[in-house]
Amino acid sequence: MNSPVVNRDVIEPMIKNMEMSLSQLAMHWRSSDDNEEAREIVQNYQAILRCMIALGFEQSLIVEAELPDELMPEEYLNLFE
Repeated sequence: MNSPVVNRDVIEPMIKNMEMSLSQLAMHWRSSDDNEEAREIVQNYQAILRCMIALGFEQSLIVEAELPDELMPEEYLNLFE
């Protein structure tokens, strides 16, 4: 059984949607006053960003989509060393 090759035409819209999700999660994290909720937001945020990087994302995010450096995944920070 042959598996289809995923090309940039498929990946780019996925990455854009994920990037929008990161912006929404960052906004929710900034407005959260519940530590448990904030921790869950960070876990989801990091999972999405790691997935984006695995798909080939190598750009910096817009400031509004970022969390403080100590909450950003190592994989993201390493892109800019």
